[in-house]
Amino acid sequence: MNTAPLTGNLARVRRYRALHRRVDYSPSPDVLLIIEHHLKIGKERYLAGIIDCLVRYGHRAITGNGGK
Repeated sequence: MNTAPLTGNLARVRRYRALHRRVDYSPSPDVLLIIEHHLKIGKERYLAGIIDCLVRYGHRAITGNGGK
């Protein structure tokens, strides 16, 4: 087993992923239309931002909890 410290790009990616977990997600066709609509109207510029917003609003709608 190699115990040398990571350097360069691999180290940077591992540090980033430690704080920003990747979720493998393939939206259903109806959800993809919703995501594309929000990208088109420009409220959020990036796919991750759209999904974050939709999950937050969905959580609030389901639980009635306005917080995080």
